[in-house]
This record gives sequence, C-alpha cells and structure tokens, in this order.
Amino acid sequence: MVSLRLIGLWTQVPPARVPHNIRMRFAASLLPVLLALPAAASTYTPRGYITAALESSPSLRSSQKTWEKAQNAYRAALFDAGLPTLTLSLTNRLYDDEDPTWRLRRRETASSLSANWNLYDSSRSPLIKVKSARLDHEAACLAFETARQDEALKALRRFFALYSARRRVVTAQADLKSRERQHADTKEQFDSGTRSRIDLTQSEGDKLQSEVSLAQAQAAARKALFSFNELLNAEPDAEQGVEVSSSAAPALGPAAGDLSRALRDNVALGAARVTLEKTRLSAGASLRGSLPVLKVDAAWTKTGLGVVGEPGRRGTGNPDYSAGASLSLPFGFLGAQNAFNIAGQRAAAEAGELTLRDAERAFKTAFLNAREDIELQTKSLKLLEFQVKAQQEATDNLLVEYSQGGAQFLQLDTAQSKLRESSNALTDATNALELSRAGYAVLLGEAFWE
Repeated sequence: MVSLRLIGLWTQVPPARVPHNIRMRFAASLLPVLLALPAAASTYTPRGYITAALESSPSLRSSQKTWEKAQNAYRAALFDAGLPTLTLSLTNRLYDDEDPTWRLRRRETASSLSANWNLYDSSRSPLIKVKSARLDHEAACLAFETARQDEALKALRRFFALYSARRRVVTAQADLKSRERQHADTKEQFDSGTRSRIDLTQSEGDKLQSEVSLAQAQAAARKALFSFNELLNAEPDAEQGVEVSSSAAPALGPAAGDLSRALRDNVALGAARVTLEKTRLSAGASLRGSLPVLKVDAAWTKTGLGVVGEPGRRGTGNPDYSAGASLSLPFGFLGAQNAFNIAGQRAAAEAGELTLRDAERAFKTAFLNAREDIELQTKSLKLLEFQVKAQQEATDNLLVEYSQGGAQFLQLDTAQSKLRESSNALTDATNALELSRAGYAVLLGEAFWE
C-alpha cells in the first residue's frame, strides 16, 4: 500500500517539476517490484477453508459433471416419452448394372421423413424409462453430495492438522523457554555450589531434547502447511493463517429427534433407498417381460420431400400414417423359465429391502455411538483444560522455587513434562471433538460447512 501511494504521489507531481514521460517510466519500473512482493498471508476459519477447498477440488468438479450427465439423460428421457422419434432419410444410387458408371445425381435422390411414437408398452413403457432416468439422476445427486461431504471432511482434517501442528510448535517453544530458564538457574547454582554436576548435565540434556522436539514440531507444521495448500491449489510453502472460534459449541439435540431426522435426511441412506427403488423398477420390468406384452405404436411417413432436387410426391398413401397394437407372449419350455424368472426377480426385490433394513439398523447404532463419543469427548476436554491450567500454575511456581534453590530438579522436570503432554493432549482433544461434531452433522445430512 505504501508503494502504491508512492506511485500515486510521484505521478501527481506538477509537470513543471518532473516531465510526464519520466514520471510514467518511473511508475512502470516500480510495477515489477510491486508484483514480486510476497502477498499477505490469508487467514482461514474452518468454514472459509472448506469452502475454498471445495471450489478448488478437481474430483468434486468431476462428480458434478457426472451429475450433470445424469440430469441431461433425465431430460432426454422426458422428451423421448412425450414426443415421437423423427427420422429424416436421404438415399442416392451411386452405381448399378443398368448404368455402370459412378455418379451422384440430384434427380435420383430419394428422401423420406418418418415419425414413430410408442404409445404403450406393458413391459418397458416410456414412463418406466422416465422413472429409471429420474432414479439415475437422484443417485447422481446423492453421489455428488457424498463427494462434497467427503471433500469437506478431508479439508476439515487438513485444517485441524495445521492448527494442531502450530499449537504443538507453541507448546514446544514454551517448553524450550522453560528448559532454558531451568538450565540457566542450574548452571548459576552449580557455580555457587548448591547444585550437583548431575543436575547440570540433566538440565542441559533436557534443553537439547526440547530443542529437538521444537525442530520436529516445526517440521510437522511445515508438512501440514504443504497438505493445507494442496487443497487450495496454492504453492506448497505459501504462508496461511488459521483461526478457530473460542465460543462454546451448542449442545446436541434430543437423541430421538436427531435420530429420526438422520434416518430421513442421511445421504448414504438416501442413496440406499434409491438403489432399492432401481432394483424394484428393474425387477418389475423383468417381471412384466415374462408376461404377455402389449404394445401400441403410431407411425407417420412421407416420401418424396423434394429437398435436394427430386420431384415432390403427393397422392394417396403419401404421407402414410398408421396405429397398431401387438400382443406377444415370450415363454420358455412349458413356461418354466418364465416362472423361474419371476421368482428370481421377486427374490432380488426382497433382497434389496433386507439390505436397506440392515443398513438402517447399523446406522442407528453408529449414530448413537457418535453421540456417546461426543459427550465423552466434551467431558474429557473440560478435564484437560483444568489439567493444563493446573500444570501451568504448578510449573510456574516450581520455576520460581527452583531459581531460589528450593524445588528439586526432578520435581520441576516432571512438572514440565506433564505440562507439555497435557497441552498437546488438549490440542488433540479439541481437534477430535470438532471432527466428531462434523461427522455427526454428516450423519444428520447437514452441510456443516455452510
């Protein structure tokens, strides 16, 4: 911003002082410098990052194209069911035994236009095709929604992986600062004769170990940043900021109400129901195909259109139109194959219903387990918050006592280790709770990132 203001002020200098062409050349020379300046790091919330990741996802766009394909197929089926099939035909004789020369003559062109319309088909009518296309469209919609949920959960895991890694860096930095203070106090007291060489050696080793732990945490944070930027299609090392709201998450709703809503709105169960409907539709069509098949068709044909020079033709029978019905009975040996086919299709439909029933039963258990996990994680998080606060106070007090020669080396070392472990555990528990709540929202069929 400062550089842009500099260009503005420079280009607004009175012409009497600086020639216009020099001012323009100076401004143009600054542009490459400004463009080369690093852009400010973006700061993402979980919802903001998920939204950006969804917009940048190639796999999600691929799933969207599949959904659009199914949508267009459904529209085409609607037109096929409501409109006749039109066929324009142009034929020309290029060679025959009466005139053994290769030719292409306009007067020898024959043309026709026909329209065919299936009005009814008891085995596979146009309405059944429309239903099948509609179910394919619904299945594609649910597959697209499933892909969105999967991408959103993946993005949320990447977000909290980076957040967790950076929190671990902060914890490691605080631990190293505490170890450095302890080592400095130990060395000072060793010089004065109040601490042993063993204490000094141990404090130096703990400080070095803390430095290694910090380097490991920083390396993990860089790797998490690479994965974070991957979903944004950004440069791997582009600096990004993450922030998490400190407000308390709302309590879960009543179990019975949430379970009823989840059974109704869950995307995976919705896909299973669509699959069952497709199985029923296919079984019904196959079942009707084993019974007497009644078809009603209408046709219209006109020849001699005169579109490329041929003479137009009129008269009786041109155009020709007709409507007809046919009844057929396909059967195997004494109808046994038909009976077996009917029994097989009924079994397929019943198997689909049982599969859905089993999925719903398993879903109820998974849903209730997810609620129990969230409630337990919430209680554990409160305990960890208390432990971190208590360990922080204990470590601070022991550092003061240690600097005065009162606390033992082992006491302070234990307190520092417990503080580091409880801080990391708190970070992990916070991330796990957020991911569990997101998974619970998916079970409810909600778009938790919106």
